[in-house]
Amino acid sequence: MEVERLKTLVGSMDSGGPVDALQAVAQLHREVGRAEASLVRRARTAGLSWEAIAQALGVSKQAVHKKYGRC
Repeated sequence: MEVERLKTLVGSMDSGGPVDALQAVAQLHREVGRAEASLVRRARTAGLSWEAIAQALGVSKQAVHKKYGRC
């Protein structure tokens, strides 16, 4: 499950030194990007407009369409 993986990565940020924490942050960044892309695809499949998706993400319609328009 994605949520559990994210929780594990967040928890690992406190358990090691700075290098381990930075590696966890980098992995979190990748995981969140994958989760966002998946959710945008689901939203489009469900019929949501680019405007609605952009509003949910807190970005412009142009930004979200540029990033995910080919998905």
